[in-house]
Amino acid sequence: MRLCSVELTNFRNYDHLQLVFPDGTHVLYGANAQGKTNLLEAIYLCTCARSHRTGRDEELVRHGSDFYRVSVRFLTDRNLEESVSLEYRPSSNRNGTPSRTICYNDLEVTRLSDMMGLFHAIIFAPEDLQIVKGGPGERRRFLNVLISRTDRSYFRDLQDFWRIIGQRNRLLKHIKSRGSLSAREETVRLCGNLTAFDQDGSELDIEEIAAPQSGAQLDVWDAQLASVSSSILKKRLDYTEKLSEYAALSLRHLTSSREQLDIQYRGFSGLDREMGRETIERLYLERLRRGREDDIARGSTSNGPHRDDLSLALNGVEARLFSSQGQQRSIVLSLKIAELMILTEIAGEKPILLLDDVMSELDSSRRSLLMEVIQGHQVFITCTDPAQIFPASSYAQGSAGSVYYYPVVNGTVGSGTNAPMG
Repeated sequence: MRLCSVELTNFRNYDHLQLVFPDGTHVLYGANAQGKTNLLEAIYLCTCARSHRTGRDEELVRHGSDFYRVSVRFLTDRNLEESVSLEYRPSSNRNGTPSRTICYNDLEVTRLSDMMGLFHAIIFAPEDLQIVKGGPGERRRFLNVLISRTDRSYFRDLQDFWRIIGQRNRLLKHIKSRGSLSAREETVRLCGNLTAFDQDGSELDIEEIAAPQSGAQLDVWDAQLASVSSSILKKRLDYTEKLSEYAALSLRHLTSSREQLDIQYRGFSGLDREMGRETIERLYLERLRRGREDDIARGSTSNGPHRDDLSLALNGVEARLFSSQGQQRSIVLSLKIAELMILTEIAGEKPILLLDDVMSELDSSRRSLLMEVIQGHQVFITCTDPAQIFPASSYAQGSAGSVYYYPVVNGTVGSGTNAPMG
């Protein structure tokens, strides 16, 4: 896959920008806060309609403007020219409701899931260090995006999961909030002051009627939650195995076999990657029912895909706690290379690689090894000093093939040349 052109309107610090790119490696250089990262962010936005830096679209609108628009044109490895565009307006009507319009080949895409897998770009930015340093949510997000980009049904399963667990949590909170009422008071509130009788005509205690109602509702939500969660968990287990294999190979290459990375999926006890979906569904349903009283006390669901984690072990110890800043950066870079390999294998397209200020934190040996790994991919790199990437003797032809340099100054990008200006 090759990015042919990008066009920005009112995006971050860009008023309007239109660039055309040949194949090869593209180096965006200049001082900090000039717009280098913003350009990579715009390109990545067209892969999954989400920035790698913020979840708030309004932050992407240029100050003083009332919308932003990003558009990319690209050539697939099957030699098909295609396009993706996004437009966001914070207040699109009299009610002030925001709108986001996504188009593929100039036709509107109405469901976000249908956008996944159209345009493949992988970004490595300083924020990605949180995959190692941050909490479980950062690692789940990385895994969710990876799987969604090759499996649209997974993305739809995630949407269903959050809808179902939201309903279950509301019911749990309702049961918890009514815990101070007697069953008689609750039933009278719901049904009125009625008298019930058994088959033999004897009066029943109204508390015997109230007790099963909430439990029956939870049974319904538990069954739905277990069904969609089993699909999510099975795919996460399968992808984690592949991710661990490729990331370990990448790190060994980057470190000349000095460091070993192991990745494991950490879910509820008893979960195993060899299990089928039906077995996972049954085990999770049992887990939900055993933990029901605790969930009612908490007012939320305590176990499931929304609580799971990826365990990253470097040389046998937890990377989050015991690895250095340089080692953490190498781990994230290995994860990104693994992501690139998985997308290439499953989607049949070579993703575009976006490297935001990566080289400044790598020694010369790892820089050289990285450029070897990404050969054959179109690459966009940001830096403050072009010499960090290629020495002066290789400005025109680096190890990645043709190299083009673009000076970036205050929201403007100069024409690409085979040597940095100035």
